[in-house]
Amino acid sequence: MKYTAPKSTRILLAEFDRPSDGPRWQNPEAISELPASGLPGWASNGGPTSKHPRRGLPSSLKCTVPAEPGQLVRIYITGVFAEWAETDRSGEAGAVIELWDDHECIHRYTLVAGRHYCDASNLSERCILLGDGASVETVGAFEQDNRHIRIDTLTLDLPAGILPSSIVFRDLGTPASFTVFDVGYEFQQAPGCPFRSTSGEVSLTELASIVRVGDRNKLERALRQLAEALQTMEGNLDEAKSAALMFLGVVCTAAIELGGSRQVHSVPLAAARQIDQLESGLEISDSVRTWVELCLADILGQGHGLSKQLMDRSMELIDRHYAKDISDATMADKLGLSTSHFRALFRQATGQPFHRYLIAVRLEKAKQLLVEQEMSVNEIATAVGFATLSHFSRAFSQRFDVCPSTMRRLGR
Repeated sequence: MKYTAPKSTRILLAEFDRPSDGPRWQNPEAISELPASGLPGWASNGGPTSKHPRRGLPSSLKCTVPAEPGQLVRIYITGVFAEWAETDRSGEAGAVIELWDDHECIHRYTLVAGRHYCDASNLSERCILLGDGASVETVGAFEQDNRHIRIDTLTLDLPAGILPSSIVFRDLGTPASFTVFDVGYEFQQAPGCPFRSTSGEVSLTELASIVRVGDRNKLERALRQLAEALQTMEGNLDEAKSAALMFLGVVCTAAIELGGSRQVHSVPLAAARQIDQLESGLEISDSVRTWVELCLADILGQGHGLSKQLMDRSMELIDRHYAKDISDATMADKLGLSTSHFRALFRQATGQPFHRYLIAVRLEKAKQLLVEQEMSVNEIATAVGFATLSHFSRAFSQRFDVCPSTMRRLGR
């Protein structure tokens, strides 16, 4: 699950007040693609007894979000989650991460014992998608006071349109003590022209050659490149539409040279009329894919592979957000598709409707939690996205032929 940022993103480390003699991780290069400072970490209030030295530490850490071009899309927090957490009841809230816009909290993530964090003396590697837009991955360990302590990276996806000026990590006062080594901000950058050969990506000249030789892999690469650029042009839709039509023009010209059907001649005008009515980079990207499939159907065969990228993205979104209130309409909107188009593609890819697939994912996650965690059945139902315990119990029994409490007993 190690994350590699796309070329259109930039990850910056936050600056925050650090103690001169705080805990230090000596091996930050193990974080893979994420930057790391190697500096002493900030530790929160906590400890197993009321007289423990950490009881006098602060309960909150504030980090300013830098003013950078582009959209802030993710936050990474690398540290210890958490020491002395074995006494926190499973399902208990141990900390919150608040996103602030000047003097107003605009969004928050709650860190729950047994899910977002567990006792760091357990060195078993964690690699968990939590369904609420968060994930946890173990990236290393360090030694402190003759104890080996696990280090994790907590990744948080930000809702679209959230523009925080600062984030606050707030310990809620349980015995668990958290350490923060680094906070990283991932900004999605607005690119220049996506087709310049100097960018190292596919140029328009190469695109024509790709179509003529029938290289589907490079064609999909070019479409991904275009989609990535269009999604960052929300502030200038005229530029996005021009780039899309330029791309289609090259594809149509190459298709005609190869003897494409007569309907290819009408694609540029029809596409221009449709794209002119669209209102987001995602919608424009989806429209381009549809027109490309039409232009090249006789040349490359049916373009199911061109839609595969969209379905792969939808599965990724479900894995990260299954516990949220999501529907096929919201998923379609995120992918820039009409709801009916998304439903058709999703059923074709999975053999079932979106809602049935989502419920199955939630129930499989619940089954895992029942066996591995000490959370109550009601807490698990809420954690995986069910609004009521009765709905969860009924759906669980239908899928596994046993009720949740029986599954817990059998699984153990």
